[in-house]
Amino acid sequence: MKVKRLNIRTADKETKSLQNAVCIKDRGIEGDKNAKGGERQLSLLPLHFREEIEKGKVTGLCISRFTENISYTGNSILKEGEVYKIGDVIIKISSIRKKCFPECQERIKNKHCILVKSVSYAKIISSGIIELNAQIQPFTGVEGNFVVQEK
Repeated sequence: MKVKRLNIRTADKETKSLQNAVCIKDRGIEGDKNAKGGERQLSLLPLHFREEIEKGKVTGLCISRFTENISYTGNSILKEGEVYKIGDVIIKISSIRKKCFPECQERIKNKHCILVKSVSYAKIISSGIIELNAQIQPFTGVEGNFVVQEK
């Protein structure tokens, strides 16, 4: 898997594309309005889902509201609890599910939304920079006082 797009939402709610993202441990991406810590410091979405959205194949209330920080190649959905290294940044997937808005017409019609089960959220374990085309790799090892052992 590789990073193909990097985005932030600015304080004035504009989406800004980046060549590289400065990730701050326990916060999020520098300049992102959502860089406030918590369990959802970083959002990731497979690129093929983003492309379906851009082609108009996916509708729903949150489609226009949602911008992932990282779009990545491959069909893999990152797994909750797993730890990954992207560039020199270590992340831990904290959750997989995106919540739906109750007023969404797709939800009211009981239609499936691709964002519900395809968006991954992560905590930043170690600060660093993520660049376009960086590999997303499972991480085992030691980073500061954070230790991940092979399974």
